[in-house]
Amino acid sequence: MNHTRVMWRTWVLGLAVAGLGVFATDARAQEPAPEPAPAPTCEIELENPVVPVQAEAVKLSVKLPAEVGAQISARLAEGSGVQVVAVERPEGAPAPGVISLVLNTANGVAGSWELTVEDENGRSCKGTIQVRAAEESTR
Repeated sequence: MNHTRVMWRTWVLGLAVAGLGVFATDARAQEPAPEPAPAPTCEIELENPVVPVQAEAVKLSVKLPAEVGAQISARLAEGSGVQVVAVERPEGAPAPGVISLVLNTANGVAGSWELTVEDENGRSCKGTIQVRAAEESTR
């Protein structure tokens, strides 16, 4: 009977040591998850990258290098004072990646500003536009 008790203790001790060894190995083997890679960015082509500051809306034609998703949003740098009113896909556009942006430049600030166009999948394309100050009228 004493022999059975010693064998039982040996097995329990052996299993405990083996379990701790497996636990320690698993803890060392786990590495932190890598950070997800940012969505690839692309450059956009602008037919005329200069927009005037004016009360009327300005249309800007943008050509994206690759087909983007169905839902597109666009924004300009916050300090530009330019708001994107609408993003349109013109019917009969010469290329599938061509879109038109309707911009409100009434409060625009002269200078170079980054334009970002993004689809629903997070793919973003960037370019630069020039906001030209309203010309002074001479009397």
